[in-house]
Amino acid sequence: MSKPTKNPQRPSSVPAYPEKTTGSEAAASIRKQANGWSEQKRAELFEQGMRMIYGGSGPATSKVRP
Repeated sequence: MSKPTKNPQRPSSVPAYPEKTTGSEAAASIRKQANGWSEQKRAELFEQGMRMIYGGSGPATSKVRP
């Protein structure tokens, strides 16, 4: 029988992450802008996104099978 091997030890220190990055600042800016949108605007953008993902020009409900 072979001897069991030990698992390699993990580094004891936690990596340091920056407080702000370009991406986090951009995301915060977009969230701030989106918070002012109406429910109608959100629904229109959702439908537009669904058309981009699934294709077609009709509402997503028309593609559901009975």
